[in-house]
Amino acid sequence: MILKWIRNCLLFLTLIYLIHTDAENVFRAVEGETVYLPCHSPPNDSEQVSVEWTKHNSTTICKFNINTIKGSPAGECIPRFKLNRKSFTLSIENVQPSDSGHYSCKTSRIIPPPSLDNTTNVTLQVAVRPRLSLLKLNSSVDTCVHLLCSLEGLTSEQVNFTWGREGHHGSLLPFTSHATKSELRLCKPDWSDGDTITCYVSYSDNQTQSIQLTSQKDSDNVVLLLIISCSVAAGLILCIILTIVICKCRKQEENGSIVFSNKVYENFSFAMARQSTQSNEKPQPEECVYEN
Repeated sequence: MILKWIRNCLLFLTLIYLIHTDAENVFRAVEGETVYLPCHSPPNDSEQVSVEWTKHNSTTICKFNINTIKGSPAGECIPRFKLNRKSFTLSIENVQPSDSGHYSCKTSRIIPPPSLDNTTNVTLQVAVRPRLSLLKLNSSVDTCVHLLCSLEGLTSEQVNFTWGREGHHGSLLPFTSHATKSELRLCKPDWSDGDTITCYVSYSDNQTQSIQLTSQKDSDNVVLLLIISCSVAAGLILCIILTIVICKCRKQEENGSIVFSNKVYENFSFAMARQSTQSNEKPQPEECVYEN
């Protein structure tokens, strides 16, 4: 009975130790941060050490041969990954969700012999950074605005929304919130053109997003003004072209003649001149062939 109780206690303590060890080897980060994954240190008498970081025990991240006395490393890492050549810590810049997984650090003592190998396993979990967006939705009434503030990529934490306006104290009311979304409807005179409305989100990583309001009627006036300006410019260009054509025609009429460069018109002019010459000559009396 006592032996059974001791065995159960040992199993329980072993389980607690394994859970505690796994928790220490799990590192959590948020997208965009820089994380540092630790590696064990080689023995103090190591003069030359080989260090290799791998992911899922297959993809090589970093590989170096380091002389601990001379400090002359030889090796390389893939982009965004760096190796601390003293502590062998692996740093990952701008960490992404795709970087999540199991990593292994293997060190091998080369000098002095005999060779001595050690391995450290760690797990990295990268969460997606929540993204805040603020949209101006279509409203059926020109004097009202409908705003939607939403937080994407966050579901487990409590999210609090507040709305504010630049230059005014206190929050804008009323608004409705549903989990990770909040809606605000304003009608004049509660807002005016050019007001800056800001959506504030409160959770572990506070974010803010603002939008400048402009009435739909004013936007339509801008479009209409642009169309009128383009039409006036096109009309002016057309008037200038017509004026140039009319001036050229009048100049040709004042000269009294038109010069033809085409060969067909030259032949036509020559034939007309010859016909005019023949018509001006006096007719000669006809000679009778037969004599009486």
